[in-house]
Amino acid sequence: MKFIILADLHLTGNTPIARLDNIEETWKRKLKFILDYASKNKMPILVGGDFFDKPRDWKTLSEVIRLLSDYKGVGVLSVFGQHDQYLYSKDRYSTSLGVLIESGIIMELNKYPPIQFRDINIYGASWGQEIPKPEGLFNILVIHKNISAAPLFPGHEYTNAEEFLKKHPEYKVIICGDIHRRFVFTEKDRILKTTKLLVNPGPLLRMEATEYNMEYEPKFAVLDTDLMTTKWIDIPHEPAEKVLTRRHIENKKETESMLDDFIKNISIDHKITFSFKENLQEYLTKNEIKQDIINIISKVMEE
Repeated sequence: MKFIILADLHLTGNTPIARLDNIEETWKRKLKFILDYASKNKMPILVGGDFFDKPRDWKTLSEVIRLLSDYKGVGVLSVFGQHDQYLYSKDRYSTSLGVLIESGIIMELNKYPPIQFRDINIYGASWGQEIPKPEGLFNILVIHKNISAAPLFPGHEYTNAEEFLKKHPEYKVIICGDIHRRFVFTEKDRILKTTKLLVNPGPLLRMEATEYNMEYEPKFAVLDTDLMTTKWIDIPHEPAEKVLTRRHIENKKETESMLDDFIKNISIDHKITFSFKENLQEYLTKNEIKQDIINIISKVMEE
């Protein structure tokens, strides 16, 4: 059996500050490519959460419904990420992803009962949910959790991928979203001749002009449960330098630098007090402001 693996789609109609293109047109083009591939190859799509960039986005929801309606034969299964819901709220179904699930356009992956394909049981753990105790022989877990192969920055708190896979031996495949990094962790038991996989397919969209995203190329994974392998399929996309800009970051640095210079250039001899009048008087005196202007200022302050 083969599945398409996705996570962190973050579908939105609001183009991020770091993007130079129209983000809505971009994700529509990418999602259509994936749906075409899934339809042609008869593969269900498993999504590791953060389907939408925010819980309620009715315009984006309508565009997603319009697009998915052309691919009714493709099964799309997803968990909720934190961007798909309000904190740990149980009222998930008043959200954009909730509408897709309630209308039957997308299937929710939950604890029980699992969704079955042949002899494969697929369970889900949305953001903040407990991990189900599976009952089948071949179990797949789709989860939205901060699982990573390595820290993203000094002091980064995360769930170690290797440890998480060992902690849940009842799952042969774990698909995770949340950490916007692509990786596959493989655990092989030579004695038992078994293989287990933990897969993070990475985000669909490059939302920020980070060093990682400047090198990142969007792909989706094809999971083959018979061979226990993943194959990466390139999603057509523009080069990072064409769709991403760091100008807003540079502007921020320039502003911070100018502020630092301003603070440094303030005379240490200038005595600052908590009295506005005293500060104003000192300014007027030091800058030799003309008396007629001082009179106008005084009259305004009296009023």
